[in-house]
Formats: sequence, C-alpha cells, structure tokens
Amino acid sequence: MSQTHQRLKVRIFRVPIERRFSDLDFLQHINNVVYHDYLQEARIRLMGELLIDFAEQYIPQVLVRQEINYRKTLVLRPEPLVVEVWITEVGRTSYSLGYRILDDDGSLAADATSVMVCFDPATQGSVAIPNDYRAVLVEAKEGN
Repeated sequence: MSQTHQRLKVRIFRVPIERRFSDLDFLQHINNVVYHDYLQEARIRLMGELLIDFAEQYIPQVLVRQEINYRKTLVLRPEPLVVEVWITEVGRTSYSLGYRILDDDGSLAADATSVMVCFDPATQGSVAIPNDYRAVLVEAKEGN
C-alpha cells in the first residue's frame, strides 16, 4: 500500500479504486467531479493506514482547499485506477497532501493538492493538530 520515494524522501500511499458506471457523464467518460471522490477515498484510506485505530481516535478535520489539474480523460474500464497520495506539509493546525491519479496503464490522469484543517465542532474554529497525530503526519512526510 505504501512505498518511500527515494528522490523525494516522502512516503507515498498507493490506493486502487474501482471505477463505477455511475462515475460516467453524458460523454461516457469519468466526470470531473468524481475525481474529488477518488481523492477523498484515497485520503480516508491514508488516514486509516497512518492511524492504528482510526475509528477510536477520531480527529475532526475539514477540507479547506483542493485543486485538481486534469491531464487525461478517464473512461470506464474493469481495471482499477490508482491514486497515489502523500503528505506534503504539516503546520500547526493544518496539513497538505499531494495526489496523482493514474490510469491502469500507469499514465497520469490528474494531479492534485488539498489542505486539511483540524477543527473544533463546538467552537467552529481551527485547533492545533494533536501532538500524536502530528508526529504520525511528520513521519509519513519524511518518508518513514
């Protein structure tokens, strides 16, 4: 599921994702909005990999920014595509992720970035990343 990219010194997680018929638009290719779903799925699986028990260690966070560069049209195929995801920055209240969506032949379909902020539902404001969670994010960012 993960590997360390030696040149970048970052831990990259590879997440296979099945394409669904419902992902198609009227042009018979994967709708651009669905790419956001693919990124979300990869992000959730990354959190599951990084945290020993994600269900018990709930850390409220919100997506505050996401950018996608569409590089290639994806079509419905039986082979899964792969989303590579990695941590690019870790701040006091937020962290950033990088992504690559790869078609089943390995070609680049999209690259993206997103920013997540730890959040306090009671105050509706940002909060510091919990120390143990921050340590896990930094470790993944540094390729460990």
